[in-house]
Amino acid sequence: MSSGPYRPEFLADLERTMSLARLSRYVRATGGDQSKALKLYEDNLAISEELFGFLHGLEVAVRNSLHYEMTNDLGGIDWLRDGLVLPWRTIPRLSFTAPMNGMINDARRAAGAGAPIGKVIAELPFGFWPSLISSQFHALWSASLHKAFLHAHVPRRAVHWRLEVVRRLRNRIAHHEPILTSRNEVYTGFAAQPTITLPHLLQCVEWISPATAQWMTVCTRYNQAVAILTACYGSGVVL
Repeated sequence: MSSGPYRPEFLADLERTMSLARLSRYVRATGGDQSKALKLYEDNLAISEELFGFLHGLEVAVRNSLHYEMTNDLGGIDWLRDGLVLPWRTIPRLSFTAPMNGMINDARRAAGAGAPIGKVIAELPFGFWPSLISSQFHALWSASLHKAFLHAHVPRRAVHWRLEVVRRLRNRIAHHEPILTSRNEVYTGFAAQPTITLPHLLQCVEWISPATAQWMTVCTRYNQAVAILTACYGSGVVL
């Protein structure tokens, strides 16, 4: 294996600090060239860093838009209460699942006693929001939540699926798993949909607000992530 620009001391410590198994997919993709394999590993680190900031903005847009609509429709009350009486005949009471109630209780504890609902919303994990758009809450979607994705023009199940894929990708990045591919898509870690394109990630925000989506391509490193995927796609490696 060629060493390229990397110091011998760094290469000698690879097994102890990084593990050769972690590099194996990149070594295979480059025909055993360790230097090129490390460059792919660095590209994976870079796209993970760049997308994590974008996913931060996506999550904030999703949760705030859903919270905004529920707050408006229910008159500003704390709507994260299991059994809350609702004004719609199709869904008279709000009934969260046990896992969702667990997330809400954890968020309340993290926010602190007497914290405003906005603080509790900020403490909820991303997984709460795909759950809120699942089939169990279809009536709530029809009554209120669909307005959070005003520009979607797709069924609830399409929004739910996309957010679930995004959640898997977010968790994959958070756990330092590889996401880089040579197919102009990123790995999600979701067996039902192993990859997703960056435009489909951006579309999640476009469903909420096209103007916000355009701003996010500028204020985050979204375009740098696009450039890394494009370069990998044209590099000739199979990853």
